[in-house]
Amino acid sequence: MKRVFLRAGRLWCAGLLLLGLRLAEFRTGFDPATGLSLPGLPGRLTAIVMAALALGELAACLRLPGEKAAYGALFAPPDRETPALVAGSLLLAAGGALLAFQAVPARNYAALAAGALAAASGMCLVLLTKRLREGAQVTVAPLLPAMFFGVFFVLAVYLPTENDPVLERYYMRVLAASLAACSFAMLAGFLRRESRPRTFVLTADLAVPACMAAMASGSAGERVLFGGCAAVLSVFLVLRRDGAETAPEAPAEEG
Repeated sequence: MKRVFLRAGRLWCAGLLLLGLRLAEFRTGFDPATGLSLPGLPGRLTAIVMAALALGELAACLRLPGEKAAYGALFAPPDRETPALVAGSLLLAAGGALLAFQAVPARNYAALAAGALAAASGMCLVLLTKRLREGAQVTVAPLLPAMFFGVFFVLAVYLPTENDPVLERYYMRVLAASLAACSFAMLAGFLRRESRPRTFVLTADLAVPACMAAMASGSAGERVLFGGCAAVLSVFLVLRRDGAETAPEAPAEEG
């Protein structure tokens, strides 16, 4: 239980704090007539907490190796974490379906692609979980949809806001989508021995609370997807082996 809190629970506490601050900022931090940002304590605290979190995670991750590692050297197979991983995967699938459904009337092709890929990602992650529990050899293929989903999710979040002059309204959603995309790409990279533990842990540690904070705004589909990203990445952070920072690299899995 202590490991779960240190690896993921503290990130969810930070995420809930950021979510509360963002909700307060949306209630009081924008002019109802013009939509322009107003100076306020919630907005300032959000930026301060996020900056402090980034500095703290950077300092904590310095002890992790910067060399490329294989998936099996860094992550243990899911056991008690399986329900959480499956639940996060299903959230991705449900959020993707909802986002795609919402994108059809608006002809938002980036959101449509992100939704379809998120639905595929969720199903592939469920299959990956099953293979990992069975101890079967895994390849990068089940994580490829998640990689492409991350790219299109950033576009789906950013493109509708590219002409919005009020950065405070959407910066957290763009930041969260970008961090989640990088985290999924690096997670897939471990299966090709192309990712570094230090970089992945730092990025995922920031992605989890940022995704929770991003749930304060956006469409219903986006909010579910941010929740799914936070849940899935949290589980992989918990699955990181104890002492992985000094463990020798395992042979790379065949892709």
